Amino acid sequence: MNKKDLLTEFFQKQNYDFLKSALASSKDPLERYCLARVYMKENDYKNAGEIYRSLGKLYEYGRCLLFQGKLEKTRALWTSLAPDTPAVLWGCSLLEFIDMYVVHLPTFFQIRSFLEMDLDALLTAGQIKFAENIINGADLFAKTNTESYKFIARVLVNNNYHKLAEVFLEKAKDICYVDPEVHFLCAKCNLFKNDRKAAVKSLKTAIDKGYGYYPAKKLLNEINLA
Repeated sequence: MNKKDLLTEFFQKQNYDFLKSALASSKDPLERYCLARVYMKENDYKNAGEIYRSLGKLYEYGRCLLFQGKLEKTRALWTSLAPDTPAVLWGCSLLEFIDMYVVHLPTFFQIRSFLEMDLDALLTAGQIKFAENIINGADLFAKTNTESYKFIARVLVNNNYHKLAEVFLEKAKDICYVDPEVHFLCAKCNLFKNDRKAAVKSLKTAIDKGYGYYPAKKLLNEINLA
């Protein structure tokens, strides 16, 4: 299967069952990498990890171990890798947040690239304690990247932890009140509480601060039509 067909089936059609069947016996590295991503989408971290390991993608293999709750195996693997990529540096720092003993703060771009993705994945994998420890380090993340509060809140909203998300959205507003997405996320929390009036107010603020912020306009129209 050529690269274009792989991308079409994976991203556009999301035809995961077909890909698992078609690529099950493949020896092609690109096809096997695509199969690993299919398993990741289905939260099958064991099978995904075995493929990543066989391909020599040890950082990705470590993520699969972490999502299975195998913290010490993840630590042994990631600390054995040369710290010469942003992903490996981030991973080792993330373990410190999970341990709640942080020595090496991640960089601005590491936080922007990885925090939201990994926090969401940990919640999806049911690794609540790991996620909780990372969230408790929000103030440390914010020392390097002030958008960290918003990143964490967005993950919490998307995973239906609306009450906790509001805590971080208030911190985000204190830092950058003019960020329209912060108010948009506040509106989502308000809707979860069935507070339509507060949601409309937040959406209007998002539209005002974001010069017509489209997601807020779209949601406001949906509320008005309901």
